[in-house]
Amino acid sequence: MRLARSTRRRRLFAVAVLLLLAGCAAAKDRLLIDRAGRVIYRESLPHSRDGRKNVEVFWTRPAGDGPYPALLLIHGHQEQLRNGGEAYVATGRLGVIAARGFVAAALSQPGYGNSDGPQDYCGPFTQEAALVALDFLRKQSFVDPKKVALYGYSRGAIVASMVATQDPQLAAVVLGAGAYDFFSWYPTPLPGIDTNIRLEAGASAEAFRARSAIYQADKIKAPVLLLHGEQDERIPVRQAEAFAEKLKANGIVVTLKIFAGARHGIPIDEQYREIYAFLEQSLR
Repeated sequence: MRLARSTRRRRLFAVAVLLLLAGCAAAKDRLLIDRAGRVIYRESLPHSRDGRKNVEVFWTRPAGDGPYPALLLIHGHQEQLRNGGEAYVATGRLGVIAARGFVAAALSQPGYGNSDGPQDYCGPFTQEAALVALDFLRKQSFVDPKKVALYGYSRGAIVASMVATQDPQLAAVVLGAGAYDFFSWYPTPLPGIDTNIRLEAGASAEAFRARSAIYQADKIKAPVLLLHGEQDERIPVRQAEAFAEKLKANGIVVTLKIFAGARHGIPIDEQYREIYAFLEQSLR
């Protein structure tokens, strides 16, 4: 009898230790350290359309209770290392933004990083993932829900522009090197992009409209900053110019910054100089 009780106690202790170790491992998996030594948190959120699929979000924050303004970043297409939002951790960008007084977050688009697919070329499934990330940010006690901004670049700008038509609570929107009218963009200057569009989204009028914010510009409520390279070889600058004209016609406060001589990859420092100035004005 004593032996049986002793064996039971040992088993219960072993189970408790395993649960503790599992908890520590899970906590460790949620934490990253960026190049400057800042702690970055990794969240795995249920997708609103299918709760069995994960939406990966990385975030960090300034010290103190807040509440702080927040900025969600959405990356563009990643050809080889498809690490999604973790790219902004690796470069230290989230930490730099947090040091300026923002809660900084980055979404992994479906099919990138640890966000479950399908990849749908900036379509509804990806847009809904971004809305999940925005909802998560607004629910944090250290975030000012009235000062949440959105930034997207390239594919990320297509997603962000469409999300802006669905989220009237956004305080500011920054769009870099994006396409806002698939009907005038397709076929694109690069056959490889056309192939990806056909494979991931299809080339139907319905698919194009679901990714073309210019036709729903009247639903955008937040001020918009458009960044585009004058010599963009993938998405012609006319995409940004036409979208800016449409936004202005709908009474939206819009700033268009065209970078002379720049191609699809606008220099990072030049981008963020414009972004910080815009956010300081829009979120004050």
